[in-house]
Amino acid sequence: MSDSRVGLLFNPRSIAIIGASADLGKASGLPLRNIVNSRFSGKVYPINLRAREISGLRCYPSITDLPETPDVAIFMIDAKLTPQVMEECGRKGVKAAVIGSAGFSEDGPEGQALQARVGEIAKRYGIRVCGPNCHGTFNVYENIPCGYDHSFALPIPPGPVAIASHSGALLGVIGHRAVQANLGFSYMVSNGNEMDLDLCDFAEFFLEDGRTRVVAVLMESVKNGPRFLELAERAHTVGKSIVVLKVGKSERGAITTMAHTARMAGAGEVYEAAFRQYGIISTDTVESFIGTAQLAAHQPAPRQGRLLVMTSSGAGASLMADKASEYGIELADISEQAKTRVPQRRSAILTNPFDTAGTSRAPGFLNAACEAFAADRANDCLLMYMGPLAVRHEYARQFAAAAEKYRKTAAAIINLSEPDVRDIFQAKNIPVFDAATDACFRTLRAYIDYGRFIEKRKLAAGRAPAPTPPPSGVEKIIAAHRGAKLLPHHATAELLEAYGFACAPARTVASLSDAAAAAEQLGYPVILKGLADGVAHRSEAGLISGRLTNADELKNAFTALSSKAAMHSVEKFVDHDLEMILGVKYDPTFGPAILCGLGGVFTEVLKDFALRLAPLTKEDAEAMLADLKAFAVLQKSPAHIDLLVDKLRALSDLAIELNGRIQAVDINPIALGGAAGDGIVVDAKVHL
Repeated sequence: MSDSRVGLLFNPRSIAIIGASADLGKASGLPLRNIVNSRFSGKVYPINLRAREISGLRCYPSITDLPETPDVAIFMIDAKLTPQVMEECGRKGVKAAVIGSAGFSEDGPEGQALQARVGEIAKRYGIRVCGPNCHGTFNVYENIPCGYDHSFALPIPPGPVAIASHSGALLGVIGHRAVQANLGFSYMVSNGNEMDLDLCDFAEFFLEDGRTRVVAVLMESVKNGPRFLELAERAHTVGKSIVVLKVGKSERGAITTMAHTARMAGAGEVYEAAFRQYGIISTDTVESFIGTAQLAAHQPAPRQGRLLVMTSSGAGASLMADKASEYGIELADISEQAKTRVPQRRSAILTNPFDTAGTSRAPGFLNAACEAFAADRANDCLLMYMGPLAVRHEYARQFAAAAEKYRKTAAAIINLSEPDVRDIFQAKNIPVFDAATDACFRTLRAYIDYGRFIEKRKLAAGRAPAPTPPPSGVEKIIAAHRGAKLLPHHATAELLEAYGFACAPARTVASLSDAAAAAEQLGYPVILKGLADGVAHRSEAGLISGRLTNADELKNAFTALSSKAAMHSVEKFVDHDLEMILGVKYDPTFGPAILCGLGGVFTEVLKDFALRLAPLTKEDAEAMLADLKAFAVLQKSPAHIDLLVDKLRALSDLAIELNGRIQAVDINPIALGGAAGDGIVVDAKVHL
């Protein structure tokens, strides 16, 4: 249940604007201008030390001088004055505040200390705060703006999408685009530095709101990853959608790490894995963010993702086919039943994409074609690519009506310089894109993925159960090597074997005679590894021999490696067909993430990997494997898939049970196929 004080920020009966300027064009004057222009029916109290009146409203020198306690206080004052004024608000009994002022944690250590001080005062008095360094809140349905964003003054239509944004500037851009797209909002908030209230607090409020069907989030990061994912689960339960535009995905400035898994899976990849795993619709441009929110608010999610394209251009048909292939969207076959419903004309070839060129003037042809294709169960997505066409208005009306009638996911690409044609589509809540077709196909791809997630979720058994305590002896293995950077080679094998992994038979040796005896005992062929302390990647350091088939080859290898390491491991050579990498990374936002990919020495070059968050369900593990380019190879042996699903789930248990005691795990490679059997760990590292 959301905090009732969050609701005050969107539904206040009285508002105080601290630092309100008589110049309504200044940032400090915009909150008052927005409120006055909105015809807010409640009480408005401008607070200004020098002015007696602004815009016909009496001014007060301080919040302590007000005749009543306002529901919301908007701060538009110098950051350094904020602690004192927050104290006054607390004594006055204010319960919700918007701090629009900048100069806090975004400004370095001094600003961070100031923000912490303000936060402590607000917490002491029970004041919930949006900001600082934010543009504020806007209840679009009741037209109540509590902030200075320019978009709060736009004629944004009320509707079922609520948006929370870290960025005030991009919130303004999205507000303008929403007006152009006729996309209706219920609430808007720019929450800035999140000193107190964060994206999760606002998302929870939006999910509980009966008028909101889509929670749109423009995020830089999330403070509480597990809570955000819990809200995603709740959204599915109540039949609502979460759409995200995540900015700042690159790893510029990231700390270099030793683990393959951590080097491959940066923060951006973990966010994307979380979104995919929990059915959060991820977008990467403002256009696709708006378009996907519009689809989620008004159109059913496609369950099959089979697209039917109608165009008025032969070249356009080829372009649409190319784009569908590029984005992995399946073009539906036209059913025989649909073909019989389209009047046969020599110039009309019933293929998908369907080109209407030469047929558009035939009486009734366009209506029959739109009806037939929209009714066809072979597809569940429709796309109109409209070039120059004499009857484009009629074509748009018939396409939009048929898509609405048969409840199909639909989008259109047109020339946006023709607003009357655009309005026909938007009146039916069909997102419209200009000639930049990539935004349209990104939108369709994201919504198709969401539809498939919803369909699979109905069949899934639910989230993975909480893991049991670690297997016997595991705690002792970790405790024995506390303070080391890497778990020793033999201890790594013991740990993995405790979780059901089979490791290549090995012997640790210090001398050539011991190595020779070990090789005889294990049986040739063998390999030799140098066990140098702190070396994470032995192959890169030249600490692994090739395949050794006799004593002479072993002697040569031992001599070469002895200058690099004092201790060695003689291991049975594992003959295999395919190498995979499995790994664990501990993400500071979401916790343990599990990686699976094509392994061996080319792991980081090929970068064919998939991620999911622990704990893994069987369906999660299967989906990881299906994401890989190497999946086509794995499919040739279903036993390999079953084995990897089991190992991924075992690794997921390990990651959760040892959370806080290890930093990363690399199993690279785990060998599949060959004479030695499946699923043998050839090499592994555990970073402590």
